[in-house]
Amino acid sequence: MESRRRFQSILLLLIFSFLAHLQLAEAADRTALVIGNGAYKSSPLKNPPNDARDMKKNLEKCGFQVISLLDVGHRDMERAVDNFYKRLKKADAGLFYYSGHGIQIDGENYLIPVDANVSSESDVKFEAVNAARIMGKMKDAGTPLKIMILDACRDNPFKKSFRSSNRGLARMDAPAGAIIIYSTGPGSVADDGKDNNGVFTGHFIDNMMKPGWVIEKVLKETRKGVMEDTGNRQVPWNASSLTGDFYFLAGGSIVVDMPPSSSGSEDASKPSSPRAESNQKGSLSIKTAPPGAEVFVEAPDGKKMTSTSPVNFGDLEEGYYNVKAVFDKYQPQSKKVKVNAGRRAVVSLYLDPVEMKGKLYVKTEPPDSQVRIMNIVDKFHNGIELDNGRYEIEVSREGYRVKTEWVEVQNGENLDLYVELEEIPASPAPAPVVQTRKTPNKGDTWTEPVTGMEFVWVPGGCFQMGQTGDEKKQLLKEYSEEQYNTYFKRELPRHEVCVDGFWMGKYEVTNRQYRKFKSGHDSKSYKGHSLNGDNQPVAYVSWNDARAFIEWLNRKGNGKFSLPTEAEWEYACRGGSSSVRFWGNNADDACKYANVHDLTSKDKFEFDWPNHNCNDGYAVTSSVGSL
Repeated sequence: MESRRRFQSILLLLIFSFLAHLQLAEAADRTALVIGNGAYKSSPLKNPPNDARDMKKNLEKCGFQVISLLDVGHRDMERAVDNFYKRLKKADAGLFYYSGHGIQIDGENYLIPVDANVSSESDVKFEAVNAARIMGKMKDAGTPLKIMILDACRDNPFKKSFRSSNRGLARMDAPAGAIIIYSTGPGSVADDGKDNNGVFTGHFIDNMMKPGWVIEKVLKETRKGVMEDTGNRQVPWNASSLTGDFYFLAGGSIVVDMPPSSSGSEDASKPSSPRAESNQKGSLSIKTAPPGAEVFVEAPDGKKMTSTSPVNFGDLEEGYYNVKAVFDKYQPQSKKVKVNAGRRAVVSLYLDPVEMKGKLYVKTEPPDSQVRIMNIVDKFHNGIELDNGRYEIEVSREGYRVKTEWVEVQNGENLDLYVELEEIPASPAPAPVVQTRKTPNKGDTWTEPVTGMEFVWVPGGCFQMGQTGDEKKQLLKEYSEEQYNTYFKRELPRHEVCVDGFWMGKYEVTNRQYRKFKSGHDSKSYKGHSLNGDNQPVAYVSWNDARAFIEWLNRKGNGKFSLPTEAEWEYACRGGSSSVRFWGNNADDACKYANVHDLTSKDKFEFDWPNHNCNDGYAVTSSVGSL
């Protein structure tokens, strides 16, 4: 009898421990950074953006606050990591997921931004993000649980320029409380997949949503699926120093030995102490993800109770209770649960978001062009309602080149797409001469005939890129430490970079020049000041807009155009100078050379930059070439 009581006490203790762990898994503040890079100039990847979107969607269902970036450059990756670090300080669980190109150099793993300019191995540490730095940030933040998932073992896109033949990623050690998950083994290459996801991520995102599966089981089942799909060529693995269990979804309903409260309603997160009496009434604890759902409970005798989750109903008669949770923009969930005398039933309900349809509007030039959506059977009309997903849009008209674009509908948003077709010339025109000399000289200019953009020849050479320690001290006098870390920290250390000669636009692209490409573009206004002047720099254009503009220019056949690399941009802006700014070290001289905010403008603008003690005469942007 004594041994039975001791066993019951041990069992009760274990049940309490499990409940406490479940509550931690559900209530913990979870934060995640998700990045998917696929739009590389060389060796592009199809699936990483899809992988990142689906991972973000699942993590949000699992209670994570997610920072998500797609096809992102180096500077924005670094900023996202710093933002992630700030959130980690307040989190109980942190997760970093990356899908895209990743390579190892001298045993270090680097994640490759889409704008990386790598011609040799020595460039990688300046052009890519070190995975160890991200794990270091998670460790420094003091986050108890740290998860890193790297689906970044695609083949090296720069291998032709490298002396070494390393493939895949190198092994990293996981600090205490961390697990590092790789899509394949050390030195091996992962499959990007033939469907909408990479082979590894496709299995992982399915398994992580299985209620009650610890992360090790999620990985084990993912490994089985990947090995089967690849004929054992790809074997996911992990390095772990976890000291407890982690569930993406705890799931289900759990009944534990604890008496109900004597009151009708209480905090569901506070357990009561066990009692020995066998005739006690039961209680019912209800939690929902997301919390705050309206809860409806129907007792065996037909009595109905309502509240908001999380909630505990006490003094309940033994029997089966019908539980329903309702939350705006989420699908209702129901469950029947048995309440026993002297026990508390704990019910966890996970609500799936209601997928709302979005509308697609397509404006074409010429206006009477035919529009088709290639991957659905429905005939297109402006305002067509579409489910969440990606759609291939084809626009065509006789005498014009067919154009296709992919768009994505998310969260019921309405999309406006503008497509301008290129007319097929009646007969091929002779290719215009871009330059009059085989080897341009420094300062030579050339005008692009369609837009009138003026270009200046910048001869190749080597320069010191970045900033010195003395420059850092100077900038910290002018800016706060937070501003410095956000905008300038990445410029350390100064290092030599060499570039080939190139043509550089003399001025910013103007509204007049951009409207040769998109006639109806509106640069809008700022605080009542118009930005639409013909010679003002074009505003309200995205990176995708810039890329489309460049593709349009390239089709005109007057030369090969591209955005400058970061190194080319700094090389051209410096113009041979070695000071903090190309004009010198005095910040107050800025308005002689650049269109900056100043103290004496008629209108005050709230920026986080210092005001300069000068007046450049322009409330907002000036016409190009004014300074």
